[in-house]
Amino acid sequence: MTSADTTAYRVSAYLALTELTSSTVLTHTVTGERSAVEPELGRALRSLVGRTGFTERDLHEATGLAPGPLLDFLTRRGFVAEADTDERAGLDALFALAAPVSTPRDQSAGIMRGFGRQHYFQPRALTARLLDGHQENRKNLTVLAFGGCVTEFARDELVAQGLERGLDVRLIGAWPDSRGRMKALVAKHRPDITVLQLSLYPYLTELWDHGPLTTEEERRERTARLDGVGRSWIDALAAATRDQGIGIVHNYGPTALSPYGRFEHRTQAGARETLSRLNAGIDEALRAHDRLMLLDEERLVARHGAEQLFDDLYFPFGHHGGAPDPERQQPHQLPLLGAVLAREYLDLHTAVTERGRVKCVVVDLDNTLWPGIAAEDGFSWLDRDRTSTWIHLGLHQALALLKSRGFLLATASKGTEAQTLKAWEQVRHPLLLTPDDFVTHRINWEPKSAGIAAIADGLGLADDAVLFLDDNPVERHEVRRALPRVRIAEGPVHGFRALLLGDPLLDRPPAGHEASHRTETTRGMLKRRELGASLDARTLAREVRARITVRAARPDDVDRLEELLHRTTQYRTTDWRPPRHELEELVRAGRVTVCHVSDRFADYGLVGGCAVTDGQVRCLVLSCRVIGLGIGPRLLAATVRELGLTGERVTGVFRPSERNAPAADVFESAGFRPVPADTNGPDPADHYVLRAPADLIDPECAAEPHDRVGVS
Repeated sequence: MTSADTTAYRVSAYLALTELTSSTVLTHTVTGERSAVEPELGRALRSLVGRTGFTERDLHEATGLAPGPLLDFLTRRGFVAEADTDERAGLDALFALAAPVSTPRDQSAGIMRGFGRQHYFQPRALTARLLDGHQENRKNLTVLAFGGCVTEFARDELVAQGLERGLDVRLIGAWPDSRGRMKALVAKHRPDITVLQLSLYPYLTELWDHGPLTTEEERRERTARLDGVGRSWIDALAAATRDQGIGIVHNYGPTALSPYGRFEHRTQAGARETLSRLNAGIDEALRAHDRLMLLDEERLVARHGAEQLFDDLYFPFGHHGGAPDPERQQPHQLPLLGAVLAREYLDLHTAVTERGRVKCVVVDLDNTLWPGIAAEDGFSWLDRDRTSTWIHLGLHQALALLKSRGFLLATASKGTEAQTLKAWEQVRHPLLLTPDDFVTHRINWEPKSAGIAAIADGLGLADDAVLFLDDNPVERHEVRRALPRVRIAEGPVHGFRALLLGDPLLDRPPAGHEASHRTETTRGMLKRRELGASLDARTLAREVRARITVRAARPDDVDRLEELLHRTTQYRTTDWRPPRHELEELVRAGRVTVCHVSDRFADYGLVGGCAVTDGQVRCLVLSCRVIGLGIGPRLLAATVRELGLTGERVTGVFRPSERNAPAADVFESAGFRPVPADTNGPDPADHYVLRAPADLIDPECAAEPHDRVGVS
């Protein structure tokens, strides 16, 4: 392909532009793809219609926007194509997988006919700011949604909210008529997110609409059938997305009205019982698949209200569409459900895939963690039944929940540390955090940015792994100017709880032993670091009585290994982050070891792992909490012995990144030797080889009696 400045493009022959009062609608007349843009931008694009060829520069001159992001947006939707593209051939291939009319109930065929090709549309004009923003970092995100009109109505919000996050989102709708077609469409479109909406009219009408008119026995049979259908679809989704993106499954939301009325509590197998059974079955099915997530319609209804989201105040229960305006005849829904679903889809994707997540929450104290100034006012606020009392206790509870998930807490506050901590230590309340719940305190009269920088440096964290909470906008501004990458919570204190418990960057799977004790083990690391400021690693290990155990990984280690491989950035040799099934296969094959470490300050648990395949160290990873004890080389040496590789030629690669310098010498320290750069071609990584077993260091590892470890 020629350079971006000279490549010729043309407006698609299938593009129609419709000018409305507040927007111009771009419509691909074959695929049905639509977007609404501001009228001025629409007029600029119309000026390009009919031109045999235009370049990115021409697009910039016509619109005034950065050409790259805008061109990507237009070409991904088929509105613009390269001048020599055979559009008709591409469309033939696109519709090769078009869905036949096939639904579980014949009477629904007319309603569902053509679904996946008909796009419900609510024009929301995309502004020049959205289309011109995030010029350097915008990423493409494809969403494949198997479901009904509920998922289709989220299309426009997905595009707009995606652009606000620096994402160019495309939604491809499909009716879930066969599991085989799901697999084929995932393989064809390679989506980042695949959505499965089980709450569809043909499935729900037997239970929600006809169930109240039949017997308890029949309702239970229908519930069991729908549960089985849901589980089989979830398994099919897991298989289809095994190596491609994540899957999101809707559960079933409660209705605003009960089909059984106010006496439902006297009804066996009523709506609430049925809903509970179905959603429990979905939860159970999802737990078997680590790349599948739940879109919890029950939780959305609890937060926003069924009458605000869904349509059963007007339509039959089984229809399960978005809340409508009853005066409008064309298919539509009010905007809230689409906005809520779009946000949840994107948040769930962030929670699973985002690497730049928060690891430490740094909190201001006076007027943030509690009202008033503790050193002067004490904690008498706990005895008052006021709104502010419960707001601050709610904040304490939210922080305690994050600590239990493995997040670190620290304080950065103005004041005299001795006085503040003395007042704090003297009070007890079942919902009040104590000073020991925080890994470190920076309470002084220095700028808070200095305290936050010291905390991040001491914990070995990047600035963007820190979230700062402070009630004072002046203090927030000071931190933002000094540390622009630190995440800062905006708004009043009463909004902090919702942020902490709702932000996808603060979501984690259920914590294992290591995560739930992370505060204690990190505090032990800090004490050890203070002791070892003037000692070498070997001497420090002896001083703190470090005990290291290396053994072959077991299936129950996979959760922790996956966490280490996907989250650790400092001490790792490569960027290898395998899908879970691949890691499970390597563990079963005996190709992975794990490392446990303890010292006189703490038991750090399972803190490291090493995988070796075909004689090459795929990745060695070690928690930052034990950096400084010389664990890495000893783990590597023990792995070679434990896996029986001392008689083989073992190689390793260190691929440098912005963060992994602490692991740069792990191979040479373990006894490996560098491979000359001229034998590696253009590969910029550092290559190593273990030339002879005698070169390997003595790992000096202690083995538990019940563990089979090749060294001790």
